[in-house]
Amino acid sequence: MFNSFNLVSSRLLTRYASMNRVWISAGVMLMLQGCAYLDVVDGDADKTQFTSIQEQRLHKLATDKGDVEAQVQLGELYVIGHDAPQDLEKASYWYQQAADQGNLTAQLRLGEMYMMGHGVSQDHDEASRWYRLAASQGDALAQLRLGRLYDQSNGVPPNYQEASHWYHMAANQGDAQAQLRLGEMFEQGHGVPQDYQEASLWYRMAGNQGDAQAQLRLGEMFDLGRGIPQDYSEAIRWYRMAADRRSTQAQLRLGEMFERGHGVPQDYQEASLWYRMAAEQGNPSAQIRMAKMCMQGQGMPENHAEGIRWYRLAADQEDSLAQFQLGKMYENGIGVPQDFTEASRWYTLAATQENPLAQFHLGVMHEVGKGVPQDYRQAMEWYTHSANHGHTEAQFKLGNLYAIREDYIHAHMWLNLCAAQGHEEAKARLSRLASDMTFEQIAQAQELARNWNSQNSKKAIASPTTFKAS
Repeated sequence: MFNSFNLVSSRLLTRYASMNRVWISAGVMLMLQGCAYLDVVDGDADKTQFTSIQEQRLHKLATDKGDVEAQVQLGELYVIGHDAPQDLEKASYWYQQAADQGNLTAQLRLGEMYMMGHGVSQDHDEASRWYRLAASQGDALAQLRLGRLYDQSNGVPPNYQEASHWYHMAANQGDAQAQLRLGEMFEQGHGVPQDYQEASLWYRMAGNQGDAQAQLRLGEMFDLGRGIPQDYSEAIRWYRMAADRRSTQAQLRLGEMFERGHGVPQDYQEASLWYRMAAEQGNPSAQIRMAKMCMQGQGMPENHAEGIRWYRLAADQEDSLAQFQLGKMYENGIGVPQDFTEASRWYTLAATQENPLAQFHLGVMHEVGKGVPQDYRQAMEWYTHSANHGHTEAQFKLGNLYAIREDYIHAHMWLNLCAAQGHEEAKARLSRLASDMTFEQIAQAQELARNWNSQNSKKAIASPTTFKAS
């Protein structure tokens, strides 16, 4: 139930592993069998019940002598539920007693409890206060927590500069997670000037400590030449380190390197091995790559049924490209019986996620009545969605449908946009259409095209490279 405490708990246990513990002998244990509690009476005070001698001993030290280490250990005892029932309210009380005496561990622990609302009412400001007190004493974990608080706007106003300050403090003490986050901030220019070289240095520090995400990031920088000289061999070296730590993204990247022959001889079989590792861990992009290799027989015998299986696994994770590809399989009867209704279902799932290829195919199915009732209005709606992503065939179809409806202004607009992308049929159709229009209509259509370009030009450029059909 309280897994969120694991990291800090393990750290606290390490800190106190060397402290004296009270071990109950077998004889004492036999004496205690059948007794639920140890009772301690302090004069006329109410009876306090304990479940173990350890709890009793710590309670006496913490209460009678104000022993700060006993207070911390008692808090830990109630968090973990060892030697006493788990009780987070009691834990927060004893951490508070120790924290008020300046104990670093208790301050960190109390900050964690306020952060998550465990044993106390959730209060991010109070969490920040306790983290800051521990961080000011030089605790790297508290510094990391405080950096994340400001970085992720977790109940406090975002402040990247404050976040980077505390990340630096933790990173300079060797905290790999802080080093990773600093690398990301320098790469993205959040809270610090964008500096790829500085980012690569922090990634390298964290990567050398075995942080898989930092190893992946550094591999990507070498792979793409982002701020540092492109070096496929170095990219592969860092990808391998991350992949060995089960990073699915690194395994995917290695598969791509072997598939394309970047830094290594092209090797489809080796590519498929890396794709499979990532795919079997549930990475949808790797599942799509595996499906493609199965369908095309790259690095393995051609196997449409296996390809369909991998597409389904990715599609079940709502990957729009996998859903689109399944639509194509059913439309064309590849690896499955031809089924236009099932094809339209998969296209619809992908189209509603703004996949322009699926939107275009769904428009075609509505236009001709394949798998769905013929519906020109629906066809135009899906063509419009796809055309707004820059899909040239959708723009061409839309231009023709508007021309049929004798809406020459919108027909000219879409054919003009399509022709500008080098579509030869659109150029010829546009020329014929313009001969039937007035100068005012053409001017109005050109204005609409200019307005569309100003609003959608980036989308039109990005879309064809984002959604690639195999």
